[in-house]
Amino acid sequence: MISLTSFHNQRFAPAELPAAVRAALGKPLRRAAPLTQLALVGALACLPAERRALPTALLWQSTSGPRLETLTLLDEVCNGNAEPMPYDFLATQPAIAAAQIQSFLPGLQTALHLPLDREGVANWSLLLSLAIVWLNEGRCAQVLCAQLDHAADVASAHWLALSHAPLENSPASLHLTENTATESLPDTPDFPARLEKWLAGENGPTLSLHSPVAMKLTVEFTRL
Repeated sequence: MISLTSFHNQRFAPAELPAAVRAALGKPLRRAAPLTQLALVGALACLPAERRALPTALLWQSTSGPRLETLTLLDEVCNGNAEPMPYDFLATQPAIAAAQIQSFLPGLQTALHLPLDREGVANWSLLLSLAIVWLNEGRCAQVLCAQLDHAADVASAHWLALSHAPLENSPASLHLTENTATESLPDTPDFPARLEKWLAGENGPTLSLHSPVAMKLTVEFTRL
């Protein structure tokens, strides 16, 4: 059985993000891009210290991606008086986010970034389906799934943590199915926040999440 072990929904003003990193680590994370800072703060919130060394996969999607970092780099290349610094280039590479947080999550073995090309549409169903398959195959002990976005005025993150073994306070289990539960939610960037609201309510025992591109691909949550 695959269990939902935690969920987190975070929102920061740009000036608040470094302080959130400092609160999580006890020190600043220097020369880290906003996506890296978001990934670190969210991952540490999802995983207590005793679970951070377990074999872990990180699957994350983003609508914004490193857009601001790329624009900054282009401005330095085209209009700057000197060559850009190496870390300015590294900030434009989404895969670097996982590499930079690995020292704080020693169990992190695999990371996959899924870029999104439309506002308001996500692919949580794909991330969760892949996480379920990997957990059932024994590739890892836990999977972190996330939506990370940042703009000039706000940085937001939505997280779901899954495990092959249920924890004491796991709120739900999930599995793949071709059937449809009586209640469903759209596949949007803030799906974890909607899921949290459903879990806090008194609705039915199951909830479905349909893939926006493959309608037969359904993730079903069951209350525990």
